[in-house]
Amino acid sequence: MRIKRKSFIQNNYPFLLSFFGPIVIMLVYFACRHMYPFGNSTILTVDLGQQYVDFFNFFRDTLLHHPTSFFYSFSKAIGGEMIGEWAYYLLSPFNLLFLFFSKESISAGILLVTLLKYGFCGLAFSYMLSKLNLQKNIMIPTFSIAYALMAWNVANQLNLLWLDAPIFLPIIIVGLVELMEKKNYKYYPIFLALMLIDNYYMGYMICLFLVLFFIWYQLSYTKSLARLLKQSWLFISRSLLAGGLAAVILLPTFITLQSSKGQYTEDIIHYKLEYQPLKMLSKLIIGSFNFDQMPSGFPNIFVGSLGLFLFVLYLFNQRISLRSRLASLLVSVFLIASLCFEPLDLLWHGMQFPVWYPYRFSFIFSFWMLFLATQAIKNYRVPLPLWKTGILLLIELALVSYVGYNINKFNYVTKETLIFSTIFALLIILVLSVAHQKGTVVKCLLLLLITTCEVTANMAFSLNNISYLGQNEYADPTMAISHDSQWLKEHDHSFYRTAQIYSRTKNDGITHDINAGAYFSSALEKSIPDFYGMIGQPDGDNYVIYSSGSLITDSLLDMKYLTAPIDSDEVTEGVSHGYPLIQTSERPDLKSYRHLHNNYRTSIFKNDNYTSLGYSAGNSIVKIQKFFDNPIGYQTNWLNAASNSMPGTQYFKAINFDHVIFSNTKEKITLTNSNFVKINKNKSANIKFKFIPPTNNSYYLTLGPTLDNDNVDFSLNNHPMRSYNTFRHTVVVNVANKDKDKAITINARFKKNTLCLNNFVLYEMNNSLVNQKLKVVKHNSWKIKKFSLTNIVGDINVSKDNQWFATTIPYNEGWSAKVDGKKVDVQKIQQTFIGFPISSGKHQIELSYTPPYFYLGLIISAISLVMLIVSIRLKKYHN
Repeated sequence: MRIKRKSFIQNNYPFLLSFFGPIVIMLVYFACRHMYPFGNSTILTVDLGQQYVDFFNFFRDTLLHHPTSFFYSFSKAIGGEMIGEWAYYLLSPFNLLFLFFSKESISAGILLVTLLKYGFCGLAFSYMLSKLNLQKNIMIPTFSIAYALMAWNVANQLNLLWLDAPIFLPIIIVGLVELMEKKNYKYYPIFLALMLIDNYYMGYMICLFLVLFFIWYQLSYTKSLARLLKQSWLFISRSLLAGGLAAVILLPTFITLQSSKGQYTEDIIHYKLEYQPLKMLSKLIIGSFNFDQMPSGFPNIFVGSLGLFLFVLYLFNQRISLRSRLASLLVSVFLIASLCFEPLDLLWHGMQFPVWYPYRFSFIFSFWMLFLATQAIKNYRVPLPLWKTGILLLIELALVSYVGYNINKFNYVTKETLIFSTIFALLIILVLSVAHQKGTVVKCLLLLLITTCEVTANMAFSLNNISYLGQNEYADPTMAISHDSQWLKEHDHSFYRTAQIYSRTKNDGITHDINAGAYFSSALEKSIPDFYGMIGQPDGDNYVIYSSGSLITDSLLDMKYLTAPIDSDEVTEGVSHGYPLIQTSERPDLKSYRHLHNNYRTSIFKNDNYTSLGYSAGNSIVKIQKFFDNPIGYQTNWLNAASNSMPGTQYFKAINFDHVIFSNTKEKITLTNSNFVKINKNKSANIKFKFIPPTNNSYYLTLGPTLDNDNVDFSLNNHPMRSYNTFRHTVVVNVANKDKDKAITINARFKKNTLCLNNFVLYEMNNSLVNQKLKVVKHNSWKIKKFSLTNIVGDINVSKDNQWFATTIPYNEGWSAKVDGKKVDVQKIQQTFIGFPISSGKHQIELSYTPPYFYLGLIISAISLVMLIVSIRLKKYHN
């Protein structure tokens, strides 16, 4: 047994080092940073902590409890298809490991998956080096560890779903080369299809590179037109076959993109450089990454000095054909241009500028550098010629001189990292430039040691610039939300939505299987943020938050329950408070709801005016126009249409403040949309607004887009006014309810020298009239008898003619409807929801959801699989 083990290690040590080397390095680093389970920190940061961890919990919950969530979920804001979300976030096979971790401990699972992805990245590259005979023995892990710990991987470990791409890329390249050499026809389409299924976004970038790689290969090795045509046919046909194999995911995802990311495609392209290209050189210094590089920065292209120097020397290696070197130069120039020329940058990103994390395709350039570097030198026994050593010294001198001279322009470069980079580079040059009397073993071991230390230093310096979420910071709010979700499920088995007045992230809904109205995803349909913007909720291109609902929106959106944190001084004595729960908005309106239950840190309230997913409404429901920055007007029109009220019925009245105090700014009689300027710019300025409610009605304040956290700090009755900090349309904030004769003070403190009170208006709601109208809507609501995520059946009694069956289910081509067993056409109402005309009387209504083009994609994938099997059989037969 020992002999077999020893033989196995001797035969496979390059692959073992390539796999376990990056894992051990990263494990030691994570343990030193006390990341859970090695301490009270976690690996969660930025989107990994605010978005992806929730998707991983959703993945686990879907597979274990709710398989139909693969197709549709009402936890996606107010409802939406999910295949597009799975295609972007969740189809990595590594995610299966999350099944073994609970919600509270999933951060440990994420650390494990991260380690494995680093390891498999190195293993995949070593497989390519061995299979294509590019390197051998100890030099295989030298380049593989450099690839696994390249700057792109380190900078994007917080985008864990993307790390599958550098794992698949070397394997796909092996498949493509073997396809061109007619050694194997199956690996290329199979692994390309798996990549497209795993993550279509990164797969798209790999597909673009495969076109470049194919062109490079043909320019380098093909000498006859007949061979070129035959190989072109093989490349095109097998690439299309890969797309066909992945069609079951790609086709419905493509349809989804038309209503989500596809809505943000750039129409105008500027033919310009995005920055001075020389600035890219700063990213060749170790540790050239920090938080500022996430929203907008330069491409992460560091692969170590050995990879960089040999990449350059490839172009001077006369043992490589001139045509191959020229082809390599053309591809290199194209890739480098893509990293700074706007049209090419857009091309790699699907004609859309990335929201954060720019130059996401730079892993491809890193791969290309190392791919060429491994071919630049094969015989390490021979020292570099003096003139080549001189070239490398000049490159390093130019690099250090430029970055050192401009060091103040790069806040991620320090004198320390610049010195370390220079030392590592000089050591690599020294080892390459000398011969050793004992042959190549010592020299190759030194290259492995120096390269490993260099990329490890880059990793450590880079990640030390990033802060991480504490385990309690993640687990405590997660546990509180879990308790609320469990209590509601135990006491109410019907369909309902739940408004959260506190949250951990925007994706608490999909984590805990609650329909909370908030969501954060790159594949969010554009109509949803538009709707939220119209009703006065914070929204963005890829997120919505239901944080400041009114009595009207709570009920019309079927927010049956509301959950809120209990003030710390009200928590049961002796119970640990843990990490504080973040209240997302002011909601004095909670006094109008029925208190049901206290968990150990939260309270649950019930809205007795909740409606349903559907109700009968007047014709005016289809006439409500799309408009922004007047949420009070939109809510009024919506309630009138839903309750069949006269169009002119009003529920809000604009009122004046009783008293306004101006400090360090001039007084003005008109407040709304007025611009105020500091008198003394060196002193603070603020405006205090005071009023005493004459009734117990609800009072709402509207805040225009300029009144976000960047421009002003609001306080309400001497405590920070809780509202979402950034928004792009006018939002509504509840400032009083059942506060008759109590003084209410709102203070606006300037954060800049000027302040515009954009859409700053105080409204009083007629609570009695609103409740009266909401009762009408509830009476005319759809009584759901059977509910699943893809099929809903219920009865409705329509008392008037010429009515519409209106829902708060977002419109999607996949929804179909039957009234009393007869199919009817579904239409889009309010630019957001599904609805259709309905006659008076009692009706049974059935709504069903089928993912658009899913079954067509399944058929195409099945046909493609048969074609692949047949082609493999035919090849074996001919052989």
